[in-house]
Order: sequence, then C-alpha cells, then structure tokens
Amino acid sequence: MKKIYKIVFLLIPYGLSLITYSFSQIAPAIEWQNTIGGSSTELLYDIKQSSDGEYFLGGYSHSNISGDKTEDSWNNTFDYWIVKADSLGDIQWQNTIGGTASDMLLSVQQTADGGYILGGFSNSDISGDKTENSMAVDYWIIKTDPIGNIQWQNTIRAGNQDHLYYIQQTTDGGYILGGNTASDSSGDKTENCNGGIDGWIIKTDSSGTIQWQNTIGGDNNDLITSLQQTVDGGYIIGAASNSNISGDKTENSNGDYDCWIIKTDSLGTIQWQNTIGGNGGDGVISILQTTDGGYIFGGYSSSNI
Repeated sequence: MKKIYKIVFLLIPYGLSLITYSFSQIAPAIEWQNTIGGSSTELLYDIKQSSDGEYFLGGYSHSNISGDKTEDSWNNTFDYWIVKADSLGDIQWQNTIGGTASDMLLSVQQTADGGYILGGFSNSDISGDKTENSMAVDYWIIKTDPIGNIQWQNTIRAGNQDHLYYIQQTTDGGYILGGNTASDSSGDKTENCNGGIDGWIIKTDSSGTIQWQNTIGGDNNDLITSLQQTVDGGYIIGAASNSNISGDKTENSNGDYDCWIIKTDSLGTIQWQNTIGGNGGDGVISILQTTDGGYIFGGYSSSNI
C-alpha cells in the first residue's frame, strides 16, 4: 500500500533551519528492533557488523544495574558501554568499562584477531578499569578480546580538553586515531595548537604505543569528525573549520564553519586539502574513499547559495 510521508530535516548545530517535502513511496518494513538500556541515560555512538554477521555496539551509559544493564556504573558517572548483539538484536554479552569520572565511548571496530578496539575520551584517574591518571580530558583507547575483556589500554594525555572521535585499525595492525585538541605541548602531546581547537591525529602500533602524531589546524577552530585510511596507506580526514589562512590552513573560510577535507601521507604529513562551504555553517560528518580512488563526504550546511 502506498503511503504519504512528510520528512523533516533539522540542520544542526548552527541553526534551526527546516526543510520539508512530501513524497510517495512504499514504506520499507522494519525487520526487527530492540530498545536497550537501564534506568538512566544511554547514548549509542557507533555500531558495526561483526565477522559472524552479528552486531557490536559502542556508546556510554549512566545506568546502574537495571533493565538490560548488568553492571553498575562507576561512581554514578558515564562509562563506556559495549554490547554484542546477535543477528536479531538480542544481547549476547556486555561490558561496562570506566573509572570514577566521565568516560565517553564514540568509536568501535572489530579487529583482525576477532577482538575490538574502542576509542573515546575520559577524565577519570586510576580507578575502576582505568589504569592511568588523566591530565584533563584525554583520549582513551582500549583493546578487548572477542568477548569484551580488556587486553590493554592507553590514556593519551595532554593538559587540556582532548576528544577522540574516531579509531580504525590500519593495514599494519596498528591504529589511527582522529579527534580534537585544545592542548599545547604537554604529556603525550608534542606540538602546540595553532589556534583555538585543532585536529589531532595519532598513529599507534598494535599495542597502542604512539608512533607519530600531527596537530592540524589554523588560527581558529578546526574540528576533525571523520578519518579513514586510504588505499595508498595515507589518510583522508573530514573536518569543520572556521580558520582563515594560517597554520596548516591554505584557504580562507567562506563564512562561518566550512567543510575541510585533508589528505595526508602514511606519516600524517598533509599532501593536499580543500575548504568547501558557503556563507553559513558547514561541516563534514563522514568521509570515505570511493572505488574510483576519489572521496565522498556528507555533512551539514546552513548556507544559502
């Protein structure tokens, strides 16, 4: 049966512009769904299909034991929460991972050995599952086995607010990390910021030890939101930037924030970049390499022509 749907797109975070239109189509049928949570707040940030055809979920939770939650939070704060679900969405196992402050998981991936790599940020000191003190808010990466038990972890520290948004296993068995930093050189950080907030990419070996890093930005705010290893061994980075020509930035902003795409070599050195946008707020949410060797990215815009 044909049904009429009205779709509303909300452009965030730079405005409340709404675009609406109506169209006619056959409604796709939901195969299954599952509401997963406890008595407080749970936020799902990443989901990947695993090699067995099932699903691995990553986010963070504030709930104690209740509902689907089988472990209390540490000190009634947000913790990493990972859930393995079968092909119908039913929970197989879960693990609450954190310390006594806030720990927020934003990116997960199954690794070549069948385990999982987790990436997010934390301001917990040594407590609970946390084995290193924080300096402020730090990158926190965790490697688990195939049933979610921690094998190793690394708190990558600097002196200010550093938020890891993306982690991926690389072809050499190590990991590439992408996120944002407000820290100058301190702790594990080897470069000062160029302006307000910069992108911070880090390459580690298979045990999470830093091999190289690069702080990327201009004189204002530059926010990495997506990153992928490319077929030549380098990296493609998607960001939102409101910096003009300065630091690593080679083009002025078109207005407010713009989409900023950056290609690096295998050591994180910038090869080329492009600033794309209009007179409003524009930014990248996700970027991927395509089969023809180009790139596709999607994001948001509040710009007019």
